[in-house]
Amino acid sequence: MENKCSVLMIDDEQNLCKLVAKKLQKSGFHTHAAYTGGKGIQMAKTLDIDVVILDYMLPDMTGIDVLKKLKEVTQSKVIMLTAYGNVESAVQSMKIGAADYLNKPIELEELKNIIASLCTDKQPDVVMEKGKDFISKSPEMNKLVEMVEYVKDTDASILILGESGVGKTAMAKWIHEQSHRKKNPFVAINCAAIPEALLESELFGYRKGAFTGAASSQKGKFSAADAGTIFLDEIGEISLSMQAKLLHVIEEKKVMQLGSNEYESLDVRIISATNKPLQQLVEQKKFREDLYYRLNLMEVTIPPLRHRKEDIEPLIHHHIIKLNTKYNKTLAVSNAALQQLISYDWPGNIRELLNAIERVHILKRYGTIELSDLTYLFNKQESHSYRNQQVKAKQTNLSHALGEVEEEMIKNALEEMKGNQTKAAQKLGIARHTLIYKMKKMGLKF
Repeated sequence: MENKCSVLMIDDEQNLCKLVAKKLQKSGFHTHAAYTGGKGIQMAKTLDIDVVILDYMLPDMTGIDVLKKLKEVTQSKVIMLTAYGNVESAVQSMKIGAADYLNKPIELEELKNIIASLCTDKQPDVVMEKGKDFISKSPEMNKLVEMVEYVKDTDASILILGESGVGKTAMAKWIHEQSHRKKNPFVAINCAAIPEALLESELFGYRKGAFTGAASSQKGKFSAADAGTIFLDEIGEISLSMQAKLLHVIEEKKVMQLGSNEYESLDVRIISATNKPLQQLVEQKKFREDLYYRLNLMEVTIPPLRHRKEDIEPLIHHHIIKLNTKYNKTLAVSNAALQQLISYDWPGNIRELLNAIERVHILKRYGTIELSDLTYLFNKQESHSYRNQQVKAKQTNLSHALGEVEEEMIKNALEEMKGNQTKAAQKLGIARHTLIYKMKKMGLKF
């Protein structure tokens, strides 16, 4: 049966081109060959090519240069092929837009199957549930995940960038869970949450008596993550002196505990994250350039939630299912409420969205979350203004609004029940101890 897919191979190894062409033609593919980058670009311009098999080393130019030109002149999907394979070239080609990346010598059957998959019609968008807390549907995130797929099983260090709350930790956990290290520890540490004086001992550990208060020896986070992955969150917050020590550990693959004279060998994959513009910090001499490149073998930038609104609906449904299990409820969300939540910009990204959903879920005892349940999130004027994108800056801070409404509801319930906390808690659909905790937090006395 004839396959209408047309394949162009750009490689200076003529015998390999003939071998691949023979294999593909047996399966009904149309094949073409070019032995230089310039000729390949010209053929891609004039012929209707579906897939290009592109060698990384060509006599007149590099495969990366050819790939850049092809992306300008054709919609063809490109498979990079090289005998000089390494992580850096794979990452670079995927960033430019290559569909796949193979090393020579190649398995012809594998190559044929990849080409066949690239020639099929595009599948409809589906929700990709990649991990317990890693949900995406948007093309931006799915493309990002496809790129990460190529290095997840390597030891390449990965730098995850993005605004606060976009899901950097969830991405790091997913990378670990998909890697060959998945059965070994995933150790996360928030560098910004630990005082500078304590960060070194937290990362590298210490021996008994190393400093005042060190009553016993303590293993550091790097040692705890041996054979697994360490996630350094808010890496942009560490001092220059701490950066120098971290760089030494990365380069030597060894760590020395405070108070010790012996090095301990390490096998740790490093994933780091920050919401700061790390490249700018390098230019300002506030972050070491050598450490930046050590951490940034691959850079992943997660877009804010407002730029990938397709992800909001699956995130909401996924979180409501989790909350139903947690609180033993069977709540759902109406389409009107869903559309209102999707229309909001969520400046706090996923973290703000999930927090808001949980607040609504706690206050809703049963049934379906309706638009009326969100009135304290968006008053009518603000919602109308947002939908027309005319007065975004006037929107009420979501967290502040949630707190005010929650306090008002608790006050009303207590007044209605004449201060009876048990009955007020029942009316609100929460446990009595939860009500007491919230009353203390708000300073309410009845």
